[in-house]
Amino acid sequence: MKTKFIKLLAAVMAFAMTLAMAGCVEDDPILTEPTITPVEYVVTVENKGGTPLAKCSVEVVGVVDKTTTFFKGMTNAEGQVTFNALPGEYAAIVSRAPDGYAVAESYKLTGESTTIVLEPGVMTEKDFDSVKYSLGDAVLDFSITAADGTSYVLSELLQQKKAVVLNFWYLNCGPCKMEFPYLQEAYDQLGDEIEVLALNPYDGDDAQVAAFKADNGYTFPMLKCDARWSEVMKVDMYPTTFIIDRFGNICMIHRGMITDTQSFLDMFGYFVSDAYEQTFVKSHS
Repeated sequence: MKTKFIKLLAAVMAFAMTLAMAGCVEDDPILTEPTITPVEYVVTVENKGGTPLAKCSVEVVGVVDKTTTFFKGMTNAEGQVTFNALPGEYAAIVSRAPDGYAVAESYKLTGESTTIVLEPGVMTEKDFDSVKYSLGDAVLDFSITAADGTSYVLSELLQQKKAVVLNFWYLNCGPCKMEFPYLQEAYDQLGDEIEVLALNPYDGDDAQVAAFKADNGYTFPMLKCDARWSEVMKVDMYPTTFIIDRFGNICMIHRGMITDTQSFLDMFGYFVSDAYEQTFVKSHS
């Protein structure tokens, strides 16, 4: 009887130890599946000059399955959106970008911090009719032809030069005529690095503009352009000078006459400098 009791007690203890060991296995942290912690992702949207683009819509989706949205928001003043998500492969769909920028279908995120660079787009007749430019805007690519048949294409000029100047004038504008000699002297010195297009949307025709250029010996391009240019660029005063920097943005607007060569040299010199950093300047004579 005693022997049977001892055997029964041993069996019970063995069963209890088995349960205890099973409990230890289940609770063992080494064998427990690790917890995946969400990480913070930062997406920055900027232009080629490094200037942040605010108020762009950014939708984050899967790289393969773009129908699932993980986050949607607007870029802040620093051009950024921040969101938390489990580690994975994501893509950003950018919309509501400022006028003048070409936007890809999506941009794959390259890690926890991704910078998306938007470049100037391509001009179409519809774009030209609808856009109204302001300081800081990206300029859609355009082509304009002079009386001698020479075409000037913005994207090509920016491959050759460090900036493009649009000087708006007209034949019967006294202040325009007064500043041209100073503009010519500056062009003589910096024409290898900067292109000047003197655009007349107001009066005369191609032949009259070409004759005016020849009679005065000016060497920078002078062109008759469509009257719509004054609306697109919001020209409300003659002369008005716009500078499009190497990144394709309107970075300076000067309304009024400039009456000395050095002012043009100082203005142009900043934009052709190797130390140039994108900035936006508006001035008035």
